[in-house]
Amino acid sequence: MRARLVETSLMAGILLTPLLLNLDYLARISLTPFLILGCLSLLSTYLPAKYQHLIIPLIYLPAITSLVILVLERIPQYIIDLASGYLISIPFISMIGLIKSPNLRTTVISYITSLTSSYLVWVIAIESTEHGGQLFLSLINVFISREAWERPQPPQIFAALTAFSSIALVIYLWRSYGAVFRREQGDALLLSATAASLAVASVVLYSLFYDDSVALGLIIAASLTLAATLKVGVLK
Repeated sequence: MRARLVETSLMAGILLTPLLLNLDYLARISLTPFLILGCLSLLSTYLPAKYQHLIIPLIYLPAITSLVILVLERIPQYIIDLASGYLISIPFISMIGLIKSPNLRTTVISYITSLTSSYLVWVIAIESTEHGGQLFLSLINVFISREAWERPQPPQIFAALTAFSSIALVIYLWRSYGAVFRREQGDALLLSATAASLAVASVVLYSLFYDDSVALGLIIAASLTLAATLKVGVLK
């Protein structure tokens, strides 16, 4: 029971950064009915087996309705909102994939995907709110305009949150896969990689309060990695 609680707490820490990024942009955009339906329709694919009969209506009814309105009324707003809903569902799908990850490789990939997709949608949402465009159309603008990609910058607090989530990830991976990978890969590789990862994450936290973090970070990362490698080498 205690071990399960620790794992749940660590997973919550891992998900903290992408979750807050998602909540931040959701608070900024206009949540229209078709946008919400678009998001829910893709998320419905993760429903338990006993609710699988809901998936087809949730996916196809909004899509067919928006297409009929487009053809008959020549109003593209609904299908654009639906596409925007599909877009904002991607980070949440990545987060669900992270929770359900069956192995170390999938966990790491899902973590990176959840962070990058959350940041991408955050940039698109900021672009759409600042310039009054639709969310899906802002996606196109971000990819064709370098200036649109460079303008939005997330608050500095997200750097600290990412460091915190990364530390939680390293601890979670050690608890879940440490014994197996020690046997297969050896202590030297794992300890040095862990030391470097924790050092980089700690430096990001340190950089929020002090200006000498770059030089200090290089020294800490190099020292911890070298110490871990030498210690294991000596012990062997």
